[in-house]
Amino acid sequence: MEDVRRYRVGDVFVPGGRPTITYNPREDLNLESQVRRYLADRHTILSVSGPTKTGKTVLLKSLVPDAIWLSGGGISSADEFWQAVGDLLDLPSVIEDSVDQSSTTSGGWTAGAGVAGFKGEHQHADETGSTVGRRSTRKRSIKNLVRENILDDRRPIVIDDFHYIDPGVQLEITRGLKDLVFDGLAVIVASVPHRAFDVVRVEKEMTGRVDQLEVGFWGSDDLRAIATSGFGALRLVDSDGAITNRLIQESFESPHLMQLFCREVCYANDVGEVQDQPRTLLPPEWEEFFRARASDTSKSAFDLLACGPRQRTDRIVRRLTNGQDTDIYGATLTAIAHTGPLTKLTYEQLRSALKEVLDSELPQRHEVTRVLEEMTKIAKERIDGEPVVDYDAELATLFISDPFFAYYLRWGVRPDAST
Repeated sequence: MEDVRRYRVGDVFVPGGRPTITYNPREDLNLESQVRRYLADRHTILSVSGPTKTGKTVLLKSLVPDAIWLSGGGISSADEFWQAVGDLLDLPSVIEDSVDQSSTTSGGWTAGAGVAGFKGEHQHADETGSTVGRRSTRKRSIKNLVRENILDDRRPIVIDDFHYIDPGVQLEITRGLKDLVFDGLAVIVASVPHRAFDVVRVEKEMTGRVDQLEVGFWGSDDLRAIATSGFGALRLVDSDGAITNRLIQESFESPHLMQLFCREVCYANDVGEVQDQPRTLLPPEWEEFFRARASDTSKSAFDLLACGPRQRTDRIVRRLTNGQDTDIYGATLTAIAHTGPLTKLTYEQLRSALKEVLDSELPQRHEVTRVLEEMTKIAKERIDGEPVVDYDAELATLFISDPFFAYYLRWGVRPDAST
């Protein structure tokens, strides 16, 4: 029998991790070549931007595995930043100086000699040939220690989720790195699209010193490559491509979701590792399959948005066409879900959806926009991670920036979910 590498399903499909077998560099976008070119040239900061869960971290982990890696979510001050870099460089924050002093008697007086800052002294002595020793410590600024050693280290600094850092702290960090970047330190920051220019926004002098690299949503061919390479490695056959196409349809352009779906399809077929002989995949019962995945996505975020800014008993009751009663927050979320959901939704599209899901009076425009603004505020202030929704009043458009939240709206919102 032909020798087959014993891949496990979890080695092949890696949702939320760093895949190897199913890693897709998306060569048509030249992402890898742009990162490599930056690392060769340096002298600027590279800002890598893209929607959440679209592969920014996987791209950088694959290309810069030896980087000094920091997470913006864990940095609340500039001092924390420098300390974290110092820890990863294995630099001490306290420098110890050993001081040896010897004293000899001459005419009843002693003359001291030493090192490391010893100050000469004169004193009367009754003995000759006496020797004294002293150890002293002095504390150095970790920032200064990092700045003195980082260029020799040559490893790039990568700050993932740079947009999580407070703007004032971003400014301090950027100013502390600016001259090091000028001297050849590679610094890469990863952010969501609308925060891609944070470095320049907080420090105007960085204008012209920041390179931009956009990592966008994944197209159908990019997602199909995950399934093709992974199923192939496991010797699984999707004979007419129907299973793969359905998974692409439900993935909301997210490689993370596609990896998850492919893994779970394998388990649904009772496949845990590579097969000795090619085996044809059978489609699961799709309704049950997709609903089972929804509970692990964004229910907590949905619940916070459905409650609104606070619990109130005086909100107008809204009757849905399915017979359930809710309020304007529940009705709005139901309408958003009714669109598919679309990940970019204009007010007019939302209004049309409200007409279709409501069996009661349609709310006024200012009522709906107020709800969208409140949801955006809740998403930014009370929900961890990237805001799941973001309403742009100027464009009169709602953006669903998290594919997991869009997926929950599609598969996790049942008829009674908004009551």
